[in-house]
Amino acid sequence: MRRTWVLALAGWVAVLMAGCGTVENAAMSGQPGKSSGRDRAHPLVFQNLTGEMNEGQDPRWDPQPASSDLYGAVTVWTATGQKELLSADAQPLLFAAYWCPHCQRTLELLTSIRQRLKRDPVIVNVGYPAGTSLKTAVRIAREEDATLHLAPFKEVFVLTPSAGDRYAPLGYPTLVFRQGNDLWSLYGEHRAAVWEKALS
Repeated sequence: MRRTWVLALAGWVAVLMAGCGTVENAAMSGQPGKSSGRDRAHPLVFQNLTGEMNEGQDPRWDPQPASSDLYGAVTVWTATGQKELLSADAQPLLFAAYWCPHCQRTLELLTSIRQRLKRDPVIVNVGYPAGTSLKTAVRIAREEDATLHLAPFKEVFVLTPSAGDRYAPLGYPTLVFRQGNDLWSLYGEHRAAVWEKALS
């Protein structure tokens, strides 16, 4: 009976820990394994995956400390080809992949509650295979925006294939934000109240 209870509890925790993560990184962090998307090829087209891998939204406020060394100077490209340095110390950065169902639903949720957010996140599009051009990445982002009717958040791009492992080591979506004197990282799908608190 006790074993059944423990297994049921573990399953419930796994449901709450929703996000496009990597099994290897999840195992190293002690978290339940998540469906990985980084280790397989993705077509360079937008696909509406909002109905996939829907384990629900995590109700917990569970940010983890983040490093200013890592997120203090993130090199990105704008849609017009301008190179910029962004800092999560100055503005929240949301790392998302175009092929991640959790990211797509999170962007829809953020669009629906945008009026209640005190700070808009900058959407940092990552997760591209090697050789992806900026023109292709911008096209995919525009298709995603139009299909999902997303709010016009500022969007930028990091085309390096390893960017997801570097900036979103637990998976997508990952929000990095400053609150008080500290920098925090929030991973996975969460309820609206959690996003509001992070972006207050």
